Amino acid sequence: MRNLSKPYVIGIAGGTASGKTTFTNLLTKELTTFNLQSFHTDFYYKANLPKMISPLSGKEYDDYNHPDALDKDRYLTDFTKALKRDDLDVIILDGYIIYYWPELRAKIDLKIFIELDADERMYRRIKRNMRIFGWDQEEIATYYLESARYQEQIYTLPTKAYADFVLNGNRLDGVALQVIVNWVKSQVNSQ
Repeated sequence: MRNLSKPYVIGIAGGTASGKTTFTNLLTKELTTFNLQSFHTDFYYKANLPKMISPLSGKEYDDYNHPDALDKDRYLTDFTKALKRDDLDVIILDGYIIYYWPELRAKIDLKIFIELDADERMYRRIKRNMRIFGWDQEEIATYYLESARYQEQIYTLPTKAYADFVLNGNRLDGVALQVIVNWVKSQVNSQ
């Protein structure tokens, strides 16, 4: 049962480039009448990442997709501080691994999982990482195929089982968005 004295917490998880941040941004625009804060796991990577050996090539990679890649303690500390704020109505947690941790999962009121075909996610990841980081297409595709896809099959994709809603990553701004927005407004306004 939801604790009405705390902000309403929305989790948005999914595989790499599925549309998590896009949906977070869409929700944020729709919920402007509320005081809202979002936490993106992308801002919590450790300086020293764990390593993984690719089952495909045997090559060693920095492992951005393992739970230990994130500074979980700092993430939970920042989130817990926000939960205690009496001026916040809504908190959005955006990240590939947020449902993996039971202690975090237990504090999320509405769990959303963004699902999208792996080939399309790889294409989106290539476009995004070329634009943002200036990496070349082959480098991005190789890392995804030899590392990221294996780790997300272990740590991210199974967490879909915890979701209240599973959304199509190609249809985030239509009916699904309005259903979620209306639900959140009804929950926050019922306090």
